[in-house]
Amino acid sequence: MKIAAVYSIKGGVGKTASAINLAHCAANSGLRVLLWDLDPQAAATFYVRTKPKLKGGVEKLISGKQDMSRVIRSTDYQNLDVLPAEFSYRNLDHILEEEKRTRLRKVLKPVRDDYDLVILDCPPSISSLSEQVFASADTLLVPIIPTVLSLRTLEQLNAYLAEIDLDVPVWPFFTLVDRRKTLHKDVMESLKQDYPLQLSGFIPYSSVVERMGIERKPIGTFSRNSSPAVSYRSLWQEIGQRLSLLKEPTVASAPAAAKATEAGSTATGKASTKGDAASKSSAKPASKEASSKPAAKPAGKKAPSADKKPASKDSASKDSSKATSKSAAKGKKKGGNLGD
Repeated sequence: MKIAAVYSIKGGVGKTASAINLAHCAANSGLRVLLWDLDPQAAATFYVRTKPKLKGGVEKLISGKQDMSRVIRSTDYQNLDVLPAEFSYRNLDHILEEEKRTRLRKVLKPVRDDYDLVILDCPPSISSLSEQVFASADTLLVPIIPTVLSLRTLEQLNAYLAEIDLDVPVWPFFTLVDRRKTLHKDVMESLKQDYPLQLSGFIPYSSVVERMGIERKPIGTFSRNSSPAVSYRSLWQEIGQRLSLLKEPTVASAPAAAKATEAGSTATGKASTKGDAASKSSAKPASKEASSKPAAKPAGKKAPSADKKPASKDSASKDSSKATSKSAAKGKKKGGNLGD
């Protein structure tokens, strides 16, 4: 089981929207996915149409006294379950202060064999909960807007991870991107040089993302061919491959390549057969009448007049040789030797 936390110090960067859509894309790829909403605002819980209620409260859950199967809820989407948040999550920082850093991972241990991927939707803060997330996650997926202030929070995050000596991979990616803005393009280009682990995919700014609050669904369910939906699918492919949950795209195997070549050869053979047939049909005379007609006389030669006597053999050969030499001279003037 892999744990991926969608985290940002800064709010309003599309964190919850990204958590929902990436979880939905992962579930569509055939993985068993658990979305854990850790934000007391319970936005992710709202998006998947689940009641923001946790039996026994968050304290009982963290202490391990609550059976996970009693608090996890199924969603309307195959392979996707949710561990809902409620307003009592506001006390989570205080509850975790006395706990070890890996307490969240230990809480998930009973369902380790039930899911391939757990996605954490984290609140925007640096706190005891944040440290638990950093210590438990296999990667931090950090959405950032292509602005200077958003980049600054990414620098603060890396500095804090170094300070508390936690070596968790940070994979930033851009959201709310407007490619028409020069600033956005410049910021995106500069990040590539400083953060080699940056994800290549980005999410464009679109009103479709804002519609999630009205539809209360992942974008792929109500606007599958929209630019954000396509971008989230592409982003998930990259994340899934990095986490070794999806296979890397490979070159076709030898048998497959042979089949493709054979299919191509067959198609080529059929095309050439059709071409041969077409050539033969065009070579045939259009009709018997057309084939019985004498060939047209070459231009430049006049038919012998009826009242003139035929030329003698000697004069005919002389005229022929003169005509040949004149033709050759004309050919050289026009295009040179035709055999070149």
